[in-house]
Amino acid sequence: MLGSCHFFYASFEDLTMVIDGNSENSRLSAITTNWEEVIAARGDASGSTRNQILIRYAACAYKYILQAARNADLADDLSQEFALRFVRGDYRHADPTKGRFRDYLRASLRNLVTDYYRKNKDLALSAAVAERLPDEQMVDQLADLDREFQQNWREHVLGLAWEALRQSDSSRSNDYFTVLKFRSLHPDASSKEMADQLSVQLGQAVSPEWVRKKISRARQKFAELLASEVRHSLSDKSEEAIREELASLGLLKYTER
Repeated sequence: MLGSCHFFYASFEDLTMVIDGNSENSRLSAITTNWEEVIAARGDASGSTRNQILIRYAACAYKYILQAARNADLADDLSQEFALRFVRGDYRHADPTKGRFRDYLRASLRNLVTDYYRKNKDLALSAAVAERLPDEQMVDQLADLDREFQQNWREHVLGLAWEALRQSDSSRSNDYFTVLKFRSLHPDASSKEMADQLSVQLGQAVSPEWVRKKISRARQKFAELLASEVRHSLSDKSEEAIREELASLGLLKYTER
């Protein structure tokens, strides 16, 4: 079973996706709202599982489009076009073999961007955009976008797991997020040092033993939440499929015993 006795601390960069905002948040929020409206307008307000996951991973899709377009206004227009095509089923044959929504979404985005490339080679996806790109260069740039998409997906999955852990704190007052966040930001602190600082932060005295037990439980909870997030994006919900996807994304280390 996917569980956690051994844990590799998330980096500070992993945490900033949850802890801090950034300049893209308002635009991503607008894109998500727009896509929700498109889904509702197509008579699917309740949302199929596929459409629900699309909204959950809208940021990953939008970043792919933005990295392709290299222009935020153009990315907004292409995102609108993508949502319309996706909801009406234009990409239903994109990648039917794997059963991973990640692959399906990436292939769908690839189709959108390929269409855009071929119609607008004079606007192509390069800093030096004044020239027409040969097809082989377009293929190379698509491969770069695919790699970026996988990295964005990985970071988003981690961010969703951290957010779920924080929500767990709010609903159960278990301090898992607080303690694990502190450990992640201060990986070299001793249990005694953590206890001293967390006592101040939490407004109550905690012992080094309390810290050690809380970290262990928080690691296990985080591993469960991470595996659960991955499970939602797979048609095959088996333990083996979840482990394979975690490994593919470089996330298995967060759930290893």
